[in-house]
Amino acid sequence: MNVEVGFEEMVPPGTSIHAKEVSRRGKSGKDLIVQYHIFVAGVAPDTLFNYIDWPVNAENPSVRLEGISVGKDGVLICAGRTAEECGDPKNPDDPIEFTSIPLKGEPSRLAFISSNVKIGIVIVPDPVEATDNGCALTAKRLTRPFDLAFISGTGYPPNADIHYKVSSEMVGVFIVKSNGSGAIRVSVIPFPGKKKEGIATVKIMESKCSPEISWEWGPM
Repeated sequence: MNVEVGFEEMVPPGTSIHAKEVSRRGKSGKDLIVQYHIFVAGVAPDTLFNYIDWPVNAENPSVRLEGISVGKDGVLICAGRTAEECGDPKNPDDPIEFTSIPLKGEPSRLAFISSNVKIGIVIVPDPVEATDNGCALTAKRLTRPFDLAFISGTGYPPNADIHYKVSSEMVGVFIVKSNGSGAIRVSVIPFPGKKKEGIATVKIMESKCSPEISWEWGPM
């Protein structure tokens, strides 16, 4: 969970980063392929980034591409104009399509590193999420089998005890403290008992709202 939060919060003051979906094909949870353009702001125009990612099934992050430039409107490109820049000189300033082939609820954790700035983003192309009466609830896959989930949500009473129920082979009721903005974060193991696979459900149990999410877990 610390890795996940680290990527989400890797946005230095004065900078910003966002992803724009440019292509989606296939079906959720099966053969989905999604591509994004990524935009950054607040960095010097001559900045060159190395791109790293950290899949949920990897022990360490990996460098995927070096020499990324910042193009028009902040889109990340392979400029291809110098030896230090990625890309083909015959196709200069080519926007990069960052491609994800996600499992359900699987986050893509990306970071862009230069000599003087690190900026990160987490994208979930096929989310497990629900809303109810202004409250949002999301589960992100932290392991390949989804037997560990990062549960987060917004829209809850601030600085309050939020009750939630986790159901799988076993059922338990727990409390998580919301922060001053009404957000919650907690990791969940779906209490498998003797089973090696199943369906996990998390439901908020509050009078204001009660969103509920479910996901399949087990060997891949």
